[in-house]
Amino acid sequence: MKGKLAALVAGLACTALAQGTVTIQYWHINTEAFGLPALRELVREFERRNPGIKVEERYHANAYTGLLQNLQAALAAGNPPDVAQIGYLYTGYVAANFPFVPITDLARRYGGESHLRRFAPHILSLGRVDGVQVGMPYSLSNIVTYYNADLFRQAGLDPDRPPSTWEGWRRAARQLKARTGKPLYLILLDDNWALEALIRSNGGSLLVCEGGVWRTGVDRPEAVQALQMWADMVREGLMLNALLPQGEQAFLAGQATAFMTTIAKRAALEEATRGRFTLRGTRFPTFGGKPPWLPAGGNVLTVFSRDPKRQEAAWKFIQFLTSPEGFTLWTKGTGYVPLLPEVGRDPRYLKEFMERNPIQKVALDQLPFVAPWTSFPGPNGLAASQALFRATQRALGGQASAEVALKEAASEINRLIGGGACKE
Repeated sequence: MKGKLAALVAGLACTALAQGTVTIQYWHINTEAFGLPALRELVREFERRNPGIKVEERYHANAYTGLLQNLQAALAAGNPPDVAQIGYLYTGYVAANFPFVPITDLARRYGGESHLRRFAPHILSLGRVDGVQVGMPYSLSNIVTYYNADLFRQAGLDPDRPPSTWEGWRRAARQLKARTGKPLYLILLDDNWALEALIRSNGGSLLVCEGGVWRTGVDRPEAVQALQMWADMVREGLMLNALLPQGEQAFLAGQATAFMTTIAKRAALEEATRGRFTLRGTRFPTFGGKPPWLPAGGNVLTVFSRDPKRQEAAWKFIQFLTSPEGFTLWTKGTGYVPLLPEVGRDPRYLKEFMERNPIQKVALDQLPFVAPWTSFPGPNGLAASQALFRATQRALGGQASAEVALKEAASEINRLIGGGACKE
């Protein structure tokens, strides 16, 4: 009898504990080879510190575009995640179309305004749209050039002096191709991140304000020249034309000599190439003496919870992820740049790590050249982005010149964004 009573009491206690636990869903784009081990470590540490909160992490394929499409469906079904990674390029789209909880509202309701004050205004602005804090800036990256130092030596190039301009990389690519048979690879995804880095670094822009209305700038000479250079290198066999999974595998297998992609892949690439070849890193190439302008890769953390308890739990989780401890684990496990600069100088956190990691320093050195990732405005912003990606595919595949592909894309994009009002 006593045993049954004890079991009953224990069962009631477990039920009470379960009822007191808040479970939140965290949507992300991280894979085993791209930040997932660090993410899971962060979740474990947060749950250890907050035993009343459980975090269910859910991966979504096709990066930020795929997550956004799934989010749209979940919101329509009335079952949104509590917190999600939203790519910087889609913050404007989310602000205009989705029901979210502003970060400042969370801080006011549940405490944490002092946490927000730790961040510089220009950092917080990465997650702000028309004065509203849509999300908490979290992951910040820029595009760097990883290269295989062993193949450089094999081709008779000095791995300690990589090219710095596109003209220099084109010459090096010809030598690498001639002596190793292997091309370069520039990341290709449907979010147009690499294309914007090319266009902005050549003095162009994806979006311009003309006569008080938004229009795209992808049909202008600077944009056409940038995409045509990429397409010409593909046509010459100097650059691989492949989506990210295939291009990354080619680099890891020693079948591509360089890989221009996010600093957030640093940890995964270092691990995957260990024992295979010597991995080095350098800056993203420039167009002659023009300054580079690189779109800020990464994401904000946006809350979609409708339940106050889960809103509070999601906000606690966000504060932990964006704390010195959180950024330390995230930077070490990925390569993303910590948004609290003092973390990189503090011996308790990342000081020693930064000093012995030259590839991570490349991204830090490029921070002065980071610009906001362009988000096409209006309810058709996602479709406008897809139109630009299709134009890129046509040019790289040789189906059309960059001029023709981008002119047709510009016409479609301008129709989709509808000449929305802007301030010059």
